[in-house]
Amino acid sequence: MSKDPKSLNEDNHFFNKNYIVNLFLEGINAVRPKKVLPKFIKVLKNKNLVFSNLDINNENIERILPICIGKASVEMAKTYNQIIGKSKKISIESLKGILVANEENFRDVSGFNCFISGHPIPNQNGLIASKFIRETIFDLGEKDLILLMLSGGGSAMLPDPPDGITLEEKIIVNQRLLECGANIKEINAVRKHLSKLKGGNFLKYSFPAKTYSLIISDVVGDDLSSISSGLTAPDPFKFSDVIKICSEYKILDKLPNSVKKYFDRGLNDKNLETPKPKNKIFKNCENKIIASNNLSLDAIKNYFKSSNNVLDKKINCEIWKRNIEGDVKDIALKFVNFIKSNNLTKKKIFLSGGETTVKISGTGKGGRNQELALYFSVFMKDLLPNQRYLFLSGGTDGRDGPTDSAGGIVSHKTIDLCLQKNIDIEQELKNNNSYSVLKKIDSHIIIQGTNTNVADIQILILI
Repeated sequence: MSKDPKSLNEDNHFFNKNYIVNLFLEGINAVRPKKVLPKFIKVLKNKNLVFSNLDINNENIERILPICIGKASVEMAKTYNQIIGKSKKISIESLKGILVANEENFRDVSGFNCFISGHPIPNQNGLIASKFIRETIFDLGEKDLILLMLSGGGSAMLPDPPDGITLEEKIIVNQRLLECGANIKEINAVRKHLSKLKGGNFLKYSFPAKTYSLIISDVVGDDLSSISSGLTAPDPFKFSDVIKICSEYKILDKLPNSVKKYFDRGLNDKNLETPKPKNKIFKNCENKIIASNNLSLDAIKNYFKSSNNVLDKKINCEIWKRNIEGDVKDIALKFVNFIKSNNLTKKKIFLSGGETTVKISGTGKGGRNQELALYFSVFMKDLLPNQRYLFLSGGTDGRDGPTDSAGGIVSHKTIDLCLQKNIDIEQELKNNNSYSVLKKIDSHIIIQGTNTNVADIQILILI
């Protein structure tokens, strides 16, 4: 029996790559700096400057130093200028700021010393930027306030290894961490103990100046100590934890000797340890999350409530899981089993968000979102072969791994397409070659850098 025209119209509406990408962009736009920063930085009619609910004019502050670090830093700096810089309305002096961004998102912004840094692999420019920040904040006093605007990617952009460890050696550590399957919290735990600025060390240089941090979170659970490796947050990890992490992922013996020796020194020298919660430097700092993965997911869900489209209003959109973590293969299987166990056959949309991991065992090219999407299509074919669907997994920064893709879009047709093109999808996944597969079947999410980053989003449309 053929479908009636009304049903076909609905299918065409939802089974559409542009449609699912637009939902993805809906989530991204909700966490852009120009959207969220004005809610936290305001100039009142009496010319008083307010950060969140903190009236700066009542804090005995004479100067403000804006610092923007991460993938969202350019738009953060531009938004800061729009609110404060060009108006010249406030009585407090705004010093020339500092901006550090990755190459793709970088733009010069007036009123800021601007640095292009490396991501995901640190580079020499990051060293220069880190040193400039340290020297600048060290000269500040108790009547100065640092407005630190942080976003994802800041960890790689400010490498700044301790004396005795070269940038090249730290890059080796970074590569080992990215390849071993460690999650972002574990990766940042190691990074923090190989940095002069991270893990709260930023405040060692800036104290007694006050610091107010406005943070776009790219970390599952919005852990302040992990976002950009916790520049202004106490570090819960110790050197003993770092050694344990490297041992568990079997990379300790693969690290440079200088790094292993530094870890051993850190076990016995308290001065090398990252600052902990009771340290007085944290009394002069306040951290505020202004955007996160949860905000993106809620924005997509709310879209269906506010949409003027009749079909959008009819479909039910739910959040399957927030803060997902784990191996891409495991997460894909859990998602498919959820659909199967709940006997979900009607038109419905499910969302999830977080950050998965991939253990690199092959020599191919890809990223965690691309690999997650392909594993999802494999498991759907095996467990629910008659279910029609469209599935997207994408990085909100517009990039997935070392590729020009933000992620992948798959459907009930994906496995058949691979067979038609003689693609051995299981072998390609073993080789971590998801990028090539998705390119051959025209299933990449190709967008530009988004000037923000709140980890990853998955969208599943059951048709």
